[in-house]
Amino acid sequence: MIKAPRDRPLTTFLDGRGDLRALELLRIAAGPIVIAHLWPFLQRAVDGVVYSDRFYQPYVSWYPEASSDVYVVLLWLAVGSAIALSLGAATRVAAAYTAGFVAYNLFLSQTHFHHNRAFLLVMLLGLALLPMGRRLSVDAWVRRHLGKPASSEGPLWPLLLMRFEVVAVFLVSGFSKLIDPDWWGGTVLRIRFADGRTQAEDLGVPDWLLDFVATSEFHAVFGKVAVLTELAIGLGLAFRATRLAALWLEVAFHVSIEAIFAVQVFSYAALAATVIWVTPSARDRTLALAGAARGTRLLQHTVRWLDWTGRMRLEKVAANGHAITLSDRDGSVVHGAAAVRLVLSRLPLTFWFVAPVRLIDVWRRARFGRLS
Repeated sequence: MIKAPRDRPLTTFLDGRGDLRALELLRIAAGPIVIAHLWPFLQRAVDGVVYSDRFYQPYVSWYPEASSDVYVVLLWLAVGSAIALSLGAATRVAAAYTAGFVAYNLFLSQTHFHHNRAFLLVMLLGLALLPMGRRLSVDAWVRRHLGKPASSEGPLWPLLLMRFEVVAVFLVSGFSKLIDPDWWGGTVLRIRFADGRTQAEDLGVPDWLLDFVATSEFHAVFGKVAVLTELAIGLGLAFRATRLAALWLEVAFHVSIEAIFAVQVFSYAALAATVIWVTPSARDRTLALAGAARGTRLLQHTVRWLDWTGRMRLEKVAANGHAITLSDRDGSVVHGAAAVRLVLSRLPLTFWFVAPVRLIDVWRRARFGRLS
């Protein structure tokens, strides 16, 4: 279902290695997300209440259950490991312990299970399997000062598993809701909205909009839109030709549901996980800048500060008729405004705003075969 990059057959993608620096962003975001996930357990622990003091239902009788004191220690160690994971300090150990505790806590009781927690666990397991901490981390700083080489290269098969999981989540979730009349008819979303309205008010969503969203007519339509959107995202991510459009739709989807509904940490984890779709090869586009015009210098600084996934190689060249030239990884070359739009559509912070404008370039290339 999920295709490897064009220059990598699937077997090579499974057995090969690639640049994984983009996933360092997921590592950095994982710490706060894990702490947000554990926050209800921490609050109860401060009050002296742990899982065994309330109703709980083990999955199996032989599952090891920690005593109250040991559980609290393990819980606070997980907070420390989540912070270390974001900082990139002893990253492999921190990633392994963080994923291990989240898994242990999830399976302590059937009442702990939520799909958003399972999704978070899959992302943490992927980070634990990959060589993280090679960029933007304490570990990388230590390696540089010890004179050791720093490489973001790693095996690609855990990345493929993470991609498969994301596609599966959207497709399975969307299909299950498609055949559920309460989801398709909007009843479930209306209940979710009632539970999360206070959160939406705290985020500053206008009252007139909340009143409109609260109507049964809105949810009768929005329920169908939400289900079809999940299916569209899952199918879109599975194919290279539609992946960027699916990512744009996914960002809009998660921002919307986080503002209106109570979905715990799912939206944050899913938004952070969008970086798994970055092609695992570094500096695969060359941005050549000529001259010292204000716009050229602004683009140069923008790329230096916002190219967190390491896609662009900057070059200063002599004036050749084009102040801005971008050589794409497929061998195509674009100039001027089209090059600027392509660059901004590949930077994490500007992608969502610029990607729709890129449709103009896609149409022109389809019609004329080139951009200038």
